[in-house]
Amino acid sequence: MSDVLRKIHLVRHGESVWNAVRRVQGNHGEVPLSELGRAQAALLGGRLRAMEFSRVFCSSTERAAETARIALGGDSPIEFLDDLREISFGDWEGLLVSEVQERYPGKLELWFRSPSKVVIRGAEPFGEFHERAVRTVDGLIESTGGDILIVSHGGVICAWLTHILGMSPDDIWSFSLPNTSLTTVMIDFRPRLRLLGDVSHLDGRTLGSDGMPAPVKG
Repeated sequence: MSDVLRKIHLVRHGESVWNAVRRVQGNHGEVPLSELGRAQAALLGGRLRAMEFSRVFCSSTERAAETARIALGGDSPIEFLDDLREISFGDWEGLLVSEVQERYPGKLELWFRSPSKVVIRGAEPFGEFHERAVRTVDGLIESTGGDILIVSHGGVICAWLTHILGMSPDDIWSFSLPNTSLTTVMIDFRPRLRLLGDVSHLDGRTLGSDGMPAPVKG
């Protein structure tokens, strides 16, 4: 790590129309923001436009891209990356959370306790996803200078946090990140967590709920 102080800002996308009804979306790329999600992104924008970034990176999913475009309002160029997308959930994608629980008894609960033990047909293996998330975020930090903004997904952000904090990959759901939450990590001699899942830019109308971690809610 560099001995020059930097800030890495990570934002989870706003509420999508699938988040609103508790439908599993994972790597599904064409799910737009809900009306609430667009309002959340607009409020996030008031915060982000007061900050300076050397580069802005964003997941290529529609919900992340829409969040970044609304929040930044064209003030900063955005670089879209497939490797910042959420984990693929294979056969679970498109199902309501209640349908996953009915069709695959016990699997959802195990996913939140020990995701490395869960195999989902057609899904990205958890270990490969975790490695991808860590490699991608670390690579962006190493290849850039200054403070950067990454707009992505709860799973990607949480995976990287377990890495820098020396936690097991299976501890990924130890963090709860609401939609449009801001997480900031200071980088100097080592990564230091400065801000986690902060939504102080939201109000009572736009706060939403955070009943499930990112892969189920998005």
